[in-house]
Amino acid sequence: MLRSFVIGVLVSGAIALPGCTSRTLPLPPPEVRSVSAPDQDGFVTVSGYALENASVGVVNDRTMEGVIASSGNSECDSTCPWEARLRAQVGDQLRVWQFFETDGARDVRVPDGI
Repeated sequence: MLRSFVIGVLVSGAIALPGCTSRTLPLPPPEVRSVSAPDQDGFVTVSGYALENASVGVVNDRTMEGVIASSGNSECDSTCPWEARLRAQVGDQLRVWQFFETDGARDVRVPDGI
């Protein structure tokens, strides 16, 4: 009986082991260094630093529109600069986050319109 218990524990541990390698904690938000005032076309520029090769999302909570920028990998140590441009008005709340994995993404191509 003890042998069955030990084998069961080992099998359960082996099954659970791959799940332990995935990231379970959310990433901290990227550093935001500056947000410009709206330009004559109604766009602001948001910039800062994020983890190397991270994608950075910026969403305007009022309009629910946003953009995704990349921090790149230009040999910038562990954090790299990023910049995003989106429509916003004075006083709008912008939500900013960084992420790596996009397992649920789908690639689509833009048609030529002909």
